[in-house]
Amino acid sequence: MPRASVFAILVSIFLAACSGGQGASRQVSPDDVRSADFALLPCAASSEDAPCLLVVAGGKRVLFGTPSGLRKAMPEGTLASLDAVLLFSLQGPDLEGLDEVRNAGWTAGREGPLAVGGPSGTREVIAALNKAYELSDAQIFVETSPKGGFGAALLGVLPGEGDAKTDVFNTGDLVVTKIEASDGRAGYWVDYGGERAVLQPCGMTLAVKFNELDAFTLACGEEAPNAWPLQDVQYLVQGASAAP
Repeated sequence: MPRASVFAILVSIFLAACSGGQGASRQVSPDDVRSADFALLPCAASSEDAPCLLVVAGGKRVLFGTPSGLRKAMPEGTLASLDAVLLFSLQGPDLEGLDEVRNAGWTAGREGPLAVGGPSGTREVIAALNKAYELSDAQIFVETSPKGGFGAALLGVLPGEGDAKTDVFNTGDLVVTKIEASDGRAGYWVDYGGERAVLQPCGMTLAVKFNELDAFTLACGEEAPNAWPLQDVQYLVQGASAAP
């Protein structure tokens, strides 16, 4: 075989190995997402029964869902930089990672209380968690003095608890609307740059049913265009495509 042909084959093999194979998705961190972008980032702890994902849009970072394992699934810097957390339900599988986010984010340098929203009963859950970690917070503060101070350990509560449909997070350009079902599940519409994502947990239909806009939808069932868990990064707005 001519040397040129051998060289071409070797180059092809090398390039294929570097690319990780056809269809391999590039790992994207929140720091890779520009401030004008709108991206949905997968969450390694996510499952169909207990979903989660990270929305990065307009320079904000909002975590949807808190299943167990988030301390290991997300870098400390990401946990420390969250602007809000939104819960799909108050059932154990959807809630078990909330204390991980609270504690790991604080010790990693979160600079203030972390705002949390969710279905009816969220306020009581937040109060109970803050109470449960009072002693731990005090000991950690004395021993390591996290950057944000003692008060940054706390979880706060976003507005709209008890409302069936309400804006729970609104920066003017990034708007998150909660749709709450009577069984205690919550779905969300996430709007930024003229684009919408509909995030609906299994066992719920209202978030999809009442949406009247074209949207990237994550839900359950055979009719769902995209099913949990999210596998690859989804850019809904990227760079100059953002609407004014």
